Amino acid sequence: MQNKRVAVYRMPNEQDFYSLVSDKPLDIDSLSNNSNFFFSNFENNTTYSFSSPEKTTSKWPDFHPCLTENQAELEEEDYRKKITEITKHIRSNTYKKIVFSRVKNIEKQTDFELQTTFFSLCKKYPNAFVYCISSPETGTWMGATPEILVNQIGKKLSTVSLAGTRVEPIQWTDKEKLEQKVVTDYISEKLIPLSQKLTVSKPYDINTGSVIHLKSDIDIDLAPNYSIWDVANSLHPTPAVCGIPAEKAKSFIEKNESHRRGLYTGYIGPVGINSHSTLFVNLRCMQIGDKKISLYLGGGIMGDSDPHKEWIETENKAKTLLSVLKH
Repeated sequence: MQNKRVAVYRMPNEQDFYSLVSDKPLDIDSLSNNSNFFFSNFENNTTYSFSSPEKTTSKWPDFHPCLTENQAELEEEDYRKKITEITKHIRSNTYKKIVFSRVKNIEKQTDFELQTTFFSLCKKYPNAFVYCISSPETGTWMGATPEILVNQIGKKLSTVSLAGTRVEPIQWTDKEKLEQKVVTDYISEKLIPLSQKLTVSKPYDINTGSVIHLKSDIDIDLAPNYSIWDVANSLHPTPAVCGIPAEKAKSFIEKNESHRRGLYTGYIGPVGINSHSTLFVNLRCMQIGDKKISLYLGGGIMGDSDPHKEWIETENKAKTLLSVLKH
């Protein structure tokens, strides 16, 4: 049971949950694996899927989680210095935006259980994609993400532009409106070559349970000879998880963050199984260690970002997971 590869997930606004279990090593970059569950690593772009998995519905699988070492934390003072550095780069036009993240480690209680935590997340966040993954290759991860990378129904696909964070419904600042517009414009430009038709909604508020974001819906009529993977690879990593320009922002992130992101801000989800073909952005997630749990927290940094407010924003984002953890 120790070496099992396991994924358990619950789609937004659904009651059933689904599991995939395999005794074989994870497949790597096998995007032709139809009817599978996929998840990717942010740093090296590796995409994992399951080899000949056993699939069940609404039955928690029997397995021992694969636990890994916890990631390094960044103290508030050091985090704020990094944010100040980033804002200077953006004001000098080196970058337009950088998404900078940190890890918050909390003690794992002796009575912590994956199954209980999974169901708690499902109950508290019915509109989120909730998952648990465990494998020797990646360790054990769990999360409740509100953000769709791409959803497919026939030849019609949809995605979202999500940015800005509020803890209560008050007026959005120009900084937050600009941040969301930058993300929307970037995604639209990426998708136009793949689309016969592209439609973008006006921004509106979305409440994820602990925070409120600014969101636009983007609908695509896919052009011939393109697939969900063309859209996913075109979009990822989005400005909401990396920055603009993407390659330069990613290089900065890898050199300056105190941790390896791993599955955090990769994509994750079912394609062609259980009537689902949706990839989500792996946000609001945590990695389960032997004695501690690492929460991954990030925020989009613009030229006028305030380092203290950015720290508070990451603390607010932590509440999504802390609300179901005893600590």
